[in-house]
Amino acid sequence: MKIACCLSLFFSCIVSYSLAGEIVLTGSYQGKDIFVQNPFNKASDAFCTESVFVNDRQLYDHPNVSAYKIDLSFLNMGDLVVIRITYSDGCKPTIVNSQVLKAPQSFQFLTAQADNNSITWTTRGEIPGGVYYTEHQWKNKDWAVVDTIRGKGSFEINKYAVPPAHLKGENNYRIRYDSFDQKTYYSMEFLYTAADTYITFYPHIASSQLVLSDSTDYVITDFYGKVVKKGSGRDILLLGLKPGKYFLNIQNRQEQFIKR
Repeated sequence: MKIACCLSLFFSCIVSYSLAGEIVLTGSYQGKDIFVQNPFNKASDAFCTESVFVNDRQLYDHPNVSAYKIDLSFLNMGDLVVIRITYSDGCKPTIVNSQVLKAPQSFQFLTAQADNNSITWTTRGEIPGGVYYTEHQWKNKDWAVVDTIRGKGSFEINKYAVPPAHLKGENNYRIRYDSFDQKTYYSMEFLYTAADTYITFYPHIASSQLVLSDSTDYVITDFYGKVVKKGSGRDILLLGLKPGKYFLNIQNRQEQFIKR
């Protein structure tokens, strides 16, 4: 992996790297286009570049010229730019002015927390293609991944929420982010103390009954908030309920299900 840095003190470092046969540039659009020198490969009797993509949109297929411009004018100022250039073996194009792409903000976690209903976090400075992993630790055991979600990929602030994985007692959490450029970031660790084991249920589209993961008190309300059933236990029979959307109230939280 190679990092293409500033050409002068006046430009930010542009995140880029090359793999065998591929160059990737990322940054934000500043109103200027990218220029590329495209050598001729005598071995293949063709020019080096095989294809050019901007934000997964193909612009060129085997451009038969010694130099070309990557037109970015279809973007808005400040938009994310991910340029991929594939090329033939042993014949690499040269990016003339990569400095015209402003480097994205460094990635950072802004918040990370848990409550009875969810695990939430906010971030800034993402590049498309990253993945988040919610990691859970209980009673000093090893960290375990309990949820995975793909990043939204915006330079601006992104907000995320996933269901919790609480077990009775202290639950230690952290969020891991594996970025597109193969870097790993961790949020600060955060605690949630659960008085009871977090109870789940299935199915979310039911015809005859709901099954809880543990016995508890429950209340079912219709779409308008009217109580239609309540009780205690693990199995909840839905006989007598009309088809439609309902809400299951357990452990001071509300979950939605559909009665067929």
